[in-house]
Amino acid sequence: MKPTRLIWPVLILGACLTLTTLSAAEPAQPARKPNIVFFLIDDMGWRDLGCCSSTFYQTPNIDRLAAGAMRFTDAYAAAALCSPTRASLLAGKYPARLHFTHIVGGEKASPSRKLKTADWIQNLPLAEVTFAEALKEGGYATGHFGKWHVGGPGFTPDQQGFDVTVEATPAKDHQDKNVTQLTDAAIAFMRAHAKEPFLAYVCHHTVHVPYEADEELTETYRKKAPRTGQNHPKMAAMIETLDQSVRRVLQTLDELGLAENTVVIFTSDNGGLRHVKEGTQSVTATDNSPARGGKAMLYEGGTRVPLIIKWPGVTRPGSTSTVPVISMDLYPTLLDMAGLPPRPAQHLDGLSLAPLLHGGDTLNRAALFWHFPHYHSNVATPMGSLRAGDWKLIEFFEDNRVELYNLKDDFSEKRNLATELPEKAAALQQQLHNWRASVGALMPTANSDRAAIMDVKAKPQKGKSK
Repeated sequence: MKPTRLIWPVLILGACLTLTTLSAAEPAQPARKPNIVFFLIDDMGWRDLGCCSSTFYQTPNIDRLAAGAMRFTDAYAAAALCSPTRASLLAGKYPARLHFTHIVGGEKASPSRKLKTADWIQNLPLAEVTFAEALKEGGYATGHFGKWHVGGPGFTPDQQGFDVTVEATPAKDHQDKNVTQLTDAAIAFMRAHAKEPFLAYVCHHTVHVPYEADEELTETYRKKAPRTGQNHPKMAAMIETLDQSVRRVLQTLDELGLAENTVVIFTSDNGGLRHVKEGTQSVTATDNSPARGGKAMLYEGGTRVPLIIKWPGVTRPGSTSTVPVISMDLYPTLLDMAGLPPRPAQHLDGLSLAPLLHGGDTLNRAALFWHFPHYHSNVATPMGSLRAGDWKLIEFFEDNRVELYNLKDDFSEKRNLATELPEKAAALQQQLHNWRASVGALMPTANSDRAAIMDVKAKPQKGKSK
């Protein structure tokens, strides 16, 4: 009779094995795709955040985001102006390849300029499959909130993959550059789609001119503004208001229980504006130093931007990457994050940053390139540039003059090495020319009318003394 004592253990073991077998036979539930919140800021310079070394601008919430994310120290906008970068982000291609190299409504060269500028498109072609369209096809609800500036009627966000689009209405009180309105809309969208993967593309108009900020908040910065450096009180107030937008969005993710399954990206469309006109005076808008230059220029201050990426479960909190990256890289990165197949024919100029976000330290790319065959007020003339490793070359199209810098030794681009290292300069210039040919970049041409115009200007007018 003793052997009968084994019956119950055997039966229990058999039942467990049966349940295990049945469980293994059931299909595993697929992991939910991560939500994506993408903040694109207008004209924010590479050091306009506390986590990027600003001591005047107060950004505690963005700083906390960076503390739980990866910050890219050598991130670049695809252009030194907004429209080309925005088109490049959406399409995953260089502005030069798209022929979208200037802003929508940008100026053409006056007849007295040395060059006739290249033409450019002012509507992102519908044939370009944007990252929003790719994510939408992958099951995402998609929303665009704020500035578009890559096309007019017939080329609006709803025709480029966005289910929901909210444009800012003109502010009556000019208190916050519509930051509150756009944040409210983005939060409402996130709440409405909390049970499905979503993309919230939050494109704030701030900190672009004209400056709009609460006067009381501005006054607090006015009282503590330093004499030099970053010292514009209204800019500081605008940045604090932006920081509150980020706080509210992140807080909503926490409330909805989505924070651990939401990618958050924060970046800018070009470098910080150096000077702004106030009345008859030109005052410092923001200070990009030690980087040289600012918005519209191909020096580091015009193209280097903040970039913060939080990918829960992947990015190491508080980590940094010094690998040079650029706007187009975000398209394939988003596809990787969403577990969607790449679209190499579409984002052919971008590389996924997933290897860096996973802790790697290299990307398979020899150089980054910029192309601006236009004039921009009195700030910029037609030019192009590239960065290859630590080397930076800028070519000015009016006279084919080049400037060569070693960013490791001379981040401020003060010492032009072109005459000291002519072979290096020539090799990089040829590399730039080869790239332009490969993407079909449009070039400015000689202005044959200029000589006659300048001759007329030089002649004394009748009845007037010399």
